[in-house]
Amino acid sequence: METSAASGGPGGVGGGPAPFLIKTYDMVDDSSTDEIVSWSDNKNSFVVWNPPEFARLLLPTFFKHNNFSSFIRQLNTY
Repeated sequence: METSAASGGPGGVGGGPAPFLIKTYDMVDDSSTDEIVSWSDNKNSFVVWNPPEFARLLLPTFFKHNNFSSFIRQLNTY
């Protein structure tokens, strides 16, 4: 049986990054959303500048929900 670490973490498949991580990266890396979410100055973390707009506009575009708390919970698993 494959473990979480071997499968790339929760939800990962065959050693690649989990879909949650790919979607989150794509969302943060899009420069058109920098007023809502962007990389930190040192580029090793990201900042959600406007949580209500993040939940209203971005989350439903990338995920099946618009619940900011659920996003944070899932983020904390990584």
